[in-house]
Amino acid sequence: MAYRVPHPRRPHIERHARRQTLAARVIGFILLWGLVGLMTLVANRAIPREHLPWKALAMIDPVGASTKIKAARAGDDPLACRAILAQGGIEYAEAPATSGECGLTDAVKLTSGLAPLTPADAPMTCKEALAFGIWERQVVQTAAFDEFGQAVVGIDHYGSYACRRQYGKTEGPISEHATANAIDVAAFRLADGRVISVALDWDDTGPKGRFLRRVRDGGCRIFLTTLSPDYNAEHHDHFHLDMGGWPKCG
Repeated sequence: MAYRVPHPRRPHIERHARRQTLAARVIGFILLWGLVGLMTLVANRAIPREHLPWKALAMIDPVGASTKIKAARAGDDPLACRAILAQGGIEYAEAPATSGECGLTDAVKLTSGLAPLTPADAPMTCKEALAFGIWERQVVQTAAFDEFGQAVVGIDHYGSYACRRQYGKTEGPISEHATANAIDVAAFRLADGRVISVALDWDDTGPKGRFLRRVRDGGCRIFLTTLSPDYNAEHHDHFHLDMGGWPKCG
């Protein structure tokens, strides 16, 4: 067995190396967070706030990359959710709470500031109402003026709150309607009296069809779940819009 001469220890050199390593790590850490801070500063100044998840949600903002996550986050805070509605000029009334299998909590009824709903009695969780308000303001009205040169003055729906399971079955998952976390939109009424119906106009190749697809696609950027006639036969006559469950667009 070959004899090895032990490597001489040099404590002062080892201490110097450790100090250099520590200094390099500290400098690297400072540079990294300095770069993060610089990028954040540039983003805050150069990127519209609808794309930045740390910026506050406002109903006057166009729909952006972060609108869905900000709406979901704000909707989880009852006070913040109601404050955003009020700041956006949307008036609401508190819906009475109920108990039981389909207990209703944190629900509101929109009373003004948006195209009126028919039927008017449509309790929604504040999260759902917030998403619906953004959708009506930034998607529905924009598409209506682009395609028809006029506003939507009424929205027909098939219901928001209903104590039932998905697709009305006797078994299976509880529907988002059971907690007022969804609404089924059937038609849009224009200022000139025309009605744009999901059931009748989805396959239209002109402005009616384009309008319906634009509001569906816009819904996918705001609601967690947006279902249309393209999804399945059960949705041939309405858009299902909800703020619960897994994200889905169809």
